[in-house]
Amino acid sequence: MKQLPRVLYLLAMNETKIQVAQVTRHGAPNVMEYKETTLDAPRSNELQVEIYYSGINFADILGRMGLYPTAPKPPYVPGFEISGKVIGIGDDSLSHWLGKSIMGLSRFNGYASATNISVDQVFEIDESFLMQGAAIPVNYLTAYFMMITQSNLQKDEWVLIHGIGGGVGIAAIQIAQKLGAKIIGTASKGKHDRLKELGIEHLIDYRTEDFQSRSLDITDGKGVQVILDPLGGKALKKSYDSLSEFGRLVAYGFSQAAPGSTKNWLKILPEYLGMPKFDPMKLMMQNKGVFGFHLGMLKKRQDLVQETSQKLIDWLGDGTISPMVDTVFPLKDIQMAHQYIADRKNFGKVLLSSNK
Repeated sequence: MKQLPRVLYLLAMNETKIQVAQVTRHGAPNVMEYKETTLDAPRSNELQVEIYYSGINFADILGRMGLYPTAPKPPYVPGFEISGKVIGIGDDSLSHWLGKSIMGLSRFNGYASATNISVDQVFEIDESFLMQGAAIPVNYLTAYFMMITQSNLQKDEWVLIHGIGGGVGIAAIQIAQKLGAKIIGTASKGKHDRLKELGIEHLIDYRTEDFQSRSLDITDGKGVQVILDPLGGKALKKSYDSLSEFGRLVAYGFSQAAPGSTKNWLKILPEYLGMPKFDPMKLMMQNKGVFGFHLGMLKKRQDLVQETSQKLIDWLGDGTISPMVDTVFPLKDIQMAHQYIADRKNFGKVLLSSNK
């Protein structure tokens, strides 16, 4: 995009017509609506960004279904991560951002052709990485914080990555390989060949195999040192029981609550009631640890978000990480995009683009 004179950027801030994809009510993908609306001028600490790509995360699916506790009430615009170019500023002190290519954490409002975003949630990237940039903030920060900051995964330790063919799963593969860890992954059988091409030898078909017994077999009965669990429900206990001594379990989701496209309490309640309650005394006796992670609830450690995001950008530049984009859907085809992820068809990241 050719950079405009600064005065045109500032004039454009007053009233901006944009396109969004919003959740109109809780339910199946057909509750998503593509529409035109108006974007307010950015506040003093915000940048206005023309969005090139928006990342879709499973949290967006849960929010649409009414299963994401921190989501706004409908109607609202989902979307936690974006990439694009800065087209407006809320204060003259931010003028150096104008025209820059960025990726950012949008905290909703990412399914749009433009949005306003706090400057401390924005990270400059090279223009050549705009597509990959929308696949980094949520997935790679989540994987990094869980594997390195929380569980301190070490070289030659075993890590079990549930949903290894998804966005966080692919990010976790690349970080684990960077660390020299040994990887076990769960995924549907149809994804195994592509995962083997990425160097993953130990794969478990979660639909037909018991991941606990298979993980113990692979590790000669010793168990796994680190487990990343987005499943929740009854599966979380099985993950815990798959840990070795000094094993660390990180829980970061409840996908067992969303086996279909709509909320079904008959399926959710047994999973919720089957969620383990971890006893500190038992943890001590078994020398195990349990963490929880929610990127959206990080409020007091923006220093770590900034530091880690820059490290990830450096890794992107030197090839250490390389986000795998499965499909880019036009923003107007939001219903199709959500159904695609709900059906577990994606291998890697699914993006939206308002320019397609």
